[in-house]
Amino acid sequence: MAKNTVYVIGHKSPDTDTVCSAISYAEYLKKKEKIGAVGAVCGDINPETKFVLDYFKIQKPKKLDNAAGKTLVLVDHNEAAQMPDGADLEKIVEVIDHHKICFECHAPVRFRAEPLGATATLIAKIMAENNFKISKPMAGILLAAILSDTVVFKSPTCTPKDIKIAKGLAKIAGIKDIKKFGIEIKKQKASLRGLSAEQIINSDLKTFEAQGKKFAVGQIEVVDLSEARARQQEIKAEMEKIRAQEGLEFIALMATDIINCGSEIFIAGNPARIESAFGKIPANGNLYIKGMLSRKKDLLPPLLKTL
Repeated sequence: MAKNTVYVIGHKSPDTDTVCSAISYAEYLKKKEKIGAVGAVCGDINPETKFVLDYFKIQKPKKLDNAAGKTLVLVDHNEAAQMPDGADLEKIVEVIDHHKICFECHAPVRFRAEPLGATATLIAKIMAENNFKISKPMAGILLAAILSDTVVFKSPTCTPKDIKIAKGLAKIAGIKDIKKFGIEIKKQKASLRGLSAEQIINSDLKTFEAQGKKFAVGQIEVVDLSEARARQQEIKAEMEKIRAQEGLEFIALMATDIINCGSEIFIAGNPARIESAFGKIPANGNLYIKGMLSRKKDLLPPLLKTL
């Protein structure tokens, strides 16, 4: 790659929103702003994302194991702990996100964050604002990203703007039944079969820091919680191993039932923060919360408030 290449990249443990947002925004920068942009990932893509890229015949993005010396545009994250290894704050030129703002840099950068259900919604919005014609494949992966991150519009993070933009993208992509397509997407990652405990935990694990306390929150999506409960001893043992290795106060893993709309939280480490935020933890060490679907809106705010 040329020295002036700009890498558009999402967070570690990449999900469908972070991958599709990186690919789409790189395409926009390249065609609209004439920037040498490349969509990249800092981790392996999951089965759901692979399904989406294959469905719309989009090539997998470049894997960037270390971002040292690279010029970056961050999508779908802005916290240092979630950035690719080697990322230099001085080399970040733009951020597009839908999470809470926890970003510092020493020079002005373009920064846009809005309280939407998916970063893909914001990217589609930027494209529309700048009269950029979205191709059928790009519309498809942006739609898929919105459906994934909003759990097919069920998540409390979903807004009317997400739904409106998704419907517009569906027309371009030729998807007639949006919800049916969304369920098909979610099914791709809704089984733990064939995955090790380490793969389950790290499939969508994010690290956070508040008041000097580091902790991690992961999320897996299932269509039946019995599958996760049957493996809880194995999963929690691996969570404790990761917690000790990373020096974290605790790890909370949300096993989210996307059919019945609720999450069981598995905990490794000090459970006091979970208890303070959500009440006493039952004897089995897990806490089930009906209606909990979103890590960003349902789990993180009460946890951060306790810190």
